[in-house]
Amino acid sequence: MVDSFKKPPATPSVDAATQAASIWGAATRAAQGNPRSDRSAQVTTQRPDPGRPAHRPAAKVDPDRPARVNYRALPQLSPEALAAQLLLAVTTQGISLDSALSRVLSQAQPVHRGLVQAMGYEVLRHYEALVFWRESLLERPIPAKSAIISLLLLVGLERIRGARREASRSVNSTVQAARELGHPWATGLLNAVLRRASRQIAEGLDPFAQTSPAIQARLPDWLFATLQQDWGAAQASAMGEALATHPPMTLRVADPRAAYIEFLAAAAIEAQPTPYSSRGVNLVQPLDVERLPGFAEGRVSVQDEAAQWVVDLLNLAPGQTVLDACSAPGGKTLAILQHEPLCQVTAVDIDTMRMARVQENLERGQAVARLIVGDAGVPEQWWDGVLFDRILADVPCSATGVIRRHPDIKRLRRPEDLPVLVARQRVIMDALWSLLRVGGRMVYATCSILNAENAAQVAAFLNRHPDARSHPLDVAWGQPMRVGDRVLGQQAFPQSQGHDGFFYAVLEKH
Repeated sequence: MVDSFKKPPATPSVDAATQAASIWGAATRAAQGNPRSDRSAQVTTQRPDPGRPAHRPAAKVDPDRPARVNYRALPQLSPEALAAQLLLAVTTQGISLDSALSRVLSQAQPVHRGLVQAMGYEVLRHYEALVFWRESLLERPIPAKSAIISLLLLVGLERIRGARREASRSVNSTVQAARELGHPWATGLLNAVLRRASRQIAEGLDPFAQTSPAIQARLPDWLFATLQQDWGAAQASAMGEALATHPPMTLRVADPRAAYIEFLAAAAIEAQPTPYSSRGVNLVQPLDVERLPGFAEGRVSVQDEAAQWVVDLLNLAPGQTVLDACSAPGGKTLAILQHEPLCQVTAVDIDTMRMARVQENLERGQAVARLIVGDAGVPEQWWDGVLFDRILADVPCSATGVIRRHPDIKRLRRPEDLPVLVARQRVIMDALWSLLRVGGRMVYATCSILNAENAAQVAAFLNRHPDARSHPLDVAWGQPMRVGDRVLGQQAFPQSQGHDGFFYAVLEKH
């Protein structure tokens, strides 16, 4: 699952926010008196493993597609040209958006980086609709060898659709970007198509009015069909609409929430409490994490509200042994230790580099856990034989519930990935169950909205393990999943201006 993401710097009250971060940091350092603060986490590395399926596996690359993006230093490139380069990396080379951003933004002027990132995200969020609009405006398709121009046209259409700038300026800057990218032949085409699109918007025409439900939902056909089968057409459309919105910047606060919100208000940072997590805060405007009061000291973290629910579902108590499997990047590991500091936590992840993120998060929060680089599905490689009281099985999944935060998922995920992920989840669940003591609790979690990974997976698990019972969740969020009297978990759907899509099941061993 995906815990958090970083937003571009916000505009309001930067100086006040920076000063507040310094004041809050000093106050929390003086108040917390953490006896663990002078100790570092222990990291154990097991033998190399073949790896688990990533949340967003690389797309299959067509050999007839254009050559790879050349990330040469080209400081003269405009934001529109850089956004087209970014989209080319994701859509034709199967590179994740995060990786492509790190490369492309290094070529951007600092003042343009936020704009390049925003354009890339918005085009990918509305990709299906923008492609339909582009094709309806073109008299003939753009050749595959000129894919960069096809993508640049999407950038221009998104600029017009989003009304971020005056239409004529959007057209001119996109046309100029074609010259910068070495395609002067395309300037006339771009100018004509984008001006036609501008006229449609000016006349109040909806370019997506006659599109399919999948396009209106901004989802690939296969994904919309799967959601429609699982939840019905209306719910599938509602989820697609939510997944195309800009997500809120949500914080998890280790200190009393009301006091933190008041402190933010004094620094001219407007925030609101989340409705379902007592630790959650939504910022009205995103802010660079380095300017967040208490972030450097680990007293506040960026974490979606749905991800915050896990500590309550674990039902933690002092002295318990807790396993956080598939733990990277460590947001939930830190949340567990801040909620119940006297737990003995072991965090496992198969990826060495991602485990370094876990250690960074724990050090920021002055918390200690035993960190092991190993495969959660093969515990004999790393387990010491001591049973756990609590296990968090935060398994690799399709991440379809967090598409708005990672819109490249729609381009990189394929329907054939789902059976592979389901099989991997099954292996991990069965392996971890053997590590849980009788009377213990395992929380199964995904950031997926697909039934095959969630309720159906839990139902199959209960059939394989007669000593397992699914505990009903007494919560105000989501939809209970049942078959007759059998509890299978709780499904949370993504909400516009609210939480992401998540699934939880609480499994107890008898």
